[in-house]
Amino acid sequence: MKLLRSELKSEFNKKLFDMSARELPDRGTIFHDDQITCELSAKIVQFGFQLSGVIKTITNYQCVRCLCYNSKELALPIKLWLSSKEILTGDDYQDMVHFPKNIDHINMNDTISDIIYLAEPMNPNCNDNCKGLCPNCGINLNQSSCDCKLDSHDSHWDILKTF
Repeated sequence: MKLLRSELKSEFNKKLFDMSARELPDRGTIFHDDQITCELSAKIVQFGFQLSGVIKTITNYQCVRCLCYNSKELALPIKLWLSSKEILTGDDYQDMVHFPKNIDHINMNDTISDIIYLAEPMNPNCNDNCKGLCPNCGINLNQSSCDCKLDSHDSHWDILKTF
């Protein structure tokens, strides 16, 4: 998604931008469909532009317990500053994107891809009560049960009981 400097100068409010997930660099995110919608607002600030809004998409995550894919609808806030200054330091400027004055547009694909990727849960589960896979036969215990007898006594760990 390219944003024109002239467009940013108009200080648009809640403008809709539709884009394809195929336009984004690959970060390993699996999209449920190809649609990404951004509702953005632009405001002129002292050192450039403030860009804020919401990124909406649906992604698929693989459950770490049962390995099934599940869809998750995302509505991710975005708040960035586009600045012509190359070096800005401090916590106030951590969401700063360099946007030189001699450039007439900025490509937001990398930034949008990063925001979506960072929203992925560290340990995604299909639900809190997921039973996972049988460690013996590998059957999905959410869909059916098995007759495996699991030995709950593991002598390798007995030494820890003495501590």
